[in-house]
Amino acid sequence: MDESLEKRVRSLLERQDESAANRAAIDVLKALLLLYGSAWESDLKDMLAMIWGARQLSLEEMGELQAAMSDAEKVLQEMGLIKIEERYRGDLSRSEATLEKLYTTDHLLLLMKVLGGDKELDRIRFQLQG
Repeated sequence: MDESLEKRVRSLLERQDESAANRAAIDVLKALLLLYGSAWESDLKDMLAMIWGARQLSLEEMGELQAAMSDAEKVLQEMGLIKIEERYRGDLSRSEATLEKLYTTDHLLLLMKVLGGDKELDRIRFQLQG
């Protein structure tokens, strides 16, 4: 495991309150952790909405984080934590596949290590289990 990458993730965690982009970046990492390392854009947005709902954010705060998503994606890609690519996704309700962003990380174990004790994630996992 790349120790410098771990340090950068921990640094981002420490700076998450400095900007909406940093906060959104951490939330994307949490969502990818909950989704086992990969997610289509629509699934990622659903998980982010669940995270933000569990945090009881106002619609205005959710809007700020949503607006900061492109900056957050850029930060995470530059760090080498995530890959984003356009791919065709099968859709049973249509006769053809739809083009959608696929978010993936090759660093799931690192995310488990760094975010493993996060109480917010534990609460959301409990909600997901029903």
